[in-house]
Amino acid sequence: ATVSTAPDFMLTVWDWDRELIELHSKAFGQEIFGVKFSKDDDAKLVTSGTGHIRFWKMASTFTGLKLQGNIGKFGKVELSDIYSFEELPDGKVVSGTESGSLLLWEGNFIKCRFVQVGGKPCHIGNVTYVELDRNEKCLITAAEDGYIRWWDFTAIDTAEVDTDITM
Repeated sequence: ATVSTAPDFMLTVWDWDRELIELHSKAFGQEIFGVKFSKDDDAKLVTSGTGHIRFWKMASTFTGLKLQGNIGKFGKVELSDIYSFEELPDGKVVSGTESGSLLLWEGNFIKCRFVQVGGKPCHIGNVTYVELDRNEKCLITAAEDGYIRWWDFTAIDTAEVDTDITM
């Protein structure tokens, strides 16, 4: 998958073996920083960029493949540029933010926002790298603060938010 820059911001899904374009769709109205296919489902991919994250699904229809994208809803969390994200094996997505916190997305809604004990952000500044190490069962993040941090995958994946408490 590739994304073009201004003015089009088009998402293109390629069949490299046959050297053909499979799908072509407008990705967003602003800059896209990244696109990644799911490691667990070939029909899913995610794009992110200026003030957004978008969750895509490819589906076979009687007229061929179609691409449907659901934009992430920030809700009570401050809107952020998203430079990095990682899909977890169960389909949830963890993304970084400009403010240094991590967001756990379930569908196109934020399930919870991660900060350190006492409310301090996970990083100081923009989170530029998020990756799941499936062998070590940890999430690795890096940011403009120069730090690389490892987070317990199980704690992130199983996080629950008390409905009486804000994010």
